[in-house]
Amino acid sequence: MVISLFEAAVLVALLVAVALPFSAYVVAAMEGAPCVARRVLGPLERGCGRLLRVKPQESMGWKRYLVGVVALTLVGAAGLFAILLAQGVLPANPEGFSGLAPDTAFNLAVSFATNTDWQPVAGETHLSYFSQAVGLAVQNFLSPAIGIAVAFALMRGIAQGQGAGLGNFFMDVVRAVLYVLLPLALVGAVIGVAQGTPQTLEPYETVQLLEPVGLDEQGNIVDADSPDAVQQVTEAVVPLGPQASQVAIKQLGTNGGGFNGANSASALENPTPLTNLLQCAAIMLLPLTLIFCFGRMVGDRRQSRALMAAVLALLAVAIVAVTAAEYSATQQLLANGAVYTGGFEQSAGNMEGKETRIGAGETALWAAFTTAAANGSSNGSLAGFTPLGQVVPLVLMGLGEVVGGGAGTGLASLLGFVVLTVFIASLMIGRAPEYLGKKIGPAEMRLAVVMVMAPALVMLAGAAVLVLVPAAQGAAGGTGALGFSNLLYAAVSAGANNGSALSGFVADAPWANGVLGVEMLLGRLIPLACAVMLAGRMAALRPVAAGVGALSTSGVLFTMLLMVIILLVGALTLVPALALGPVAVAVA
Repeated sequence: MVISLFEAAVLVALLVAVALPFSAYVVAAMEGAPCVARRVLGPLERGCGRLLRVKPQESMGWKRYLVGVVALTLVGAAGLFAILLAQGVLPANPEGFSGLAPDTAFNLAVSFATNTDWQPVAGETHLSYFSQAVGLAVQNFLSPAIGIAVAFALMRGIAQGQGAGLGNFFMDVVRAVLYVLLPLALVGAVIGVAQGTPQTLEPYETVQLLEPVGLDEQGNIVDADSPDAVQQVTEAVVPLGPQASQVAIKQLGTNGGGFNGANSASALENPTPLTNLLQCAAIMLLPLTLIFCFGRMVGDRRQSRALMAAVLALLAVAIVAVTAAEYSATQQLLANGAVYTGGFEQSAGNMEGKETRIGAGETALWAAFTTAAANGSSNGSLAGFTPLGQVVPLVLMGLGEVVGGGAGTGLASLLGFVVLTVFIASLMIGRAPEYLGKKIGPAEMRLAVVMVMAPALVMLAGAAVLVLVPAAQGAAGGTGALGFSNLLYAAVSAGANNGSALSGFVADAPWANGVLGVEMLLGRLIPLACAVMLAGRMAALRPVAAGVGALSTSGVLFTMLLMVIILLVGALTLVPALALGPVAVAVA
């Protein structure tokens, strides 16, 4: 376990070291400043502006900016919905997949348009190459670009003078795609292809197994010569298709949806130790970079250092907790000799649902990263984690995308908590609340509260609805605390726009597709709307000079208070539900 924690610490340190200089490039790209990439892609940026009939210098107020956010999200969902319904008659469908059912298509379209990437069906058995590349992959670029655009709108609102606009939404999206997401995804895709990830339009291939396996009456895999085997399998179908291009952007854009049902546990999407390392790193790259962007935008890098310290502290606690849980496993597993915790460079710990080529440590690290960053991809089955190992991802999602969070949305949520903390701390010392020279009034406070509380309320409301649906009792993958844990995880994952899941939950059912689809929309649009409105309110405020005794928002004390507020909000909203689910399973 010590070795795994050391590797995690080195990876996080490298990410921070890369994110700091990379933030300078991202700010230059998003603000239209000169940079190397603009010399190459500048004509394409201007061409996109002419095509969209927008002027890069035209700055929008918060109302127009918000209309753009909502409109592009809904148009993207509608377009993907149409593609999924008409999949059977569209090109690039060598396996002849038919169109999806309306409820499944609705859930999947909303999922990818909201950066959730919850998948009710496995991609390799239900989706054509056209749906994957033109439908899902396009949304994998657009949805994080929308989040990045909103984050920069909020940063401009905080940093700029009275009456300044928030920027041009459509040009922000174009710049996020052209200068940030597309170059990184291209590099990631090339590395993936070099390591063995497919990138082709050829049909699936049937290959001979090196060693036959058997199937019992329930369809479980057994030895070919087992007396329980009723059928022998000697061949396997290998899904091909444009996988490398989608894998790269799904990690970078904090999307997470996989080309294959096994996601990043698949040897096709994640074939080597190098791809496992780079994909894991890509999950947290943009969330950490945008925190440093904030310091550059407001002209005070101490602010970003304070926020980064809070995020890294919470992330460190999560990594240690989930890694320790998976290495020590449970007393029942230890007593039965199913878990080996000794040895050097061994796949020790709880290996249920984990790839032996990856191991418990790297699977635990991935689980912490993917739920902290609202990514949702997985290189192991979360259903096989210990109860504590499942509690940590639930808490990370329930905190509301603040420990990194999604691309852009994470920073926006974190700044919502900052405004809340400033208000509370200022009252404690008897000062008027102000942040970076702008007075925080009742309107700003209300928007911040709704921004940080809405995701949790959406999650719990979704969980309550799922529990009350009679059909959910048979689809939860268990009864009692175990079944409730599966339902709770699905509701929290959808409301947090994360997309990870426990395999025991039967996802593709009309009631689940409908409830979770609505959850994903509300969990995405409400916080984004609040962030844009808060940006407009902050931009309208007149900057004032900091007075004597003003609250410092860049020191250790403020960082600690921010962490306390984040944990209190998460605890007050999720602890009762956790006590009925994973905690009850752990003590049973």
